[in-house]
Amino acid sequence: MAASTLLQLVEAVAGAIIVLIGALTRSGPLTLVGGGFLMGLAIANILAPEGGSIYRRSFIGYVIAAVFVLVGLILYHLAA
Repeated sequence: MAASTLLQLVEAVAGAIIVLIGALTRSGPLTLVGGGFLMGLAIANILAPEGGSIYRRSFIGYVIAAVFVLVGLILYHLAA
């Protein structure tokens, strides 16, 4: 198993644990952070056929996910 594959598996498990903890504690912000983490990982994998380095794909994926989390936190705050 390649090191990058193992790293992605660890990232996916960590993100899932964060989402689970957020859901079980009914913490919207924590759930958003875990979901954003998984979203960033997914976007990085979706961009894989486009080529480019893993650093570029990860940067793009996690920046998009960070924007998603920030907008979600603002909406969560306004709804509360």
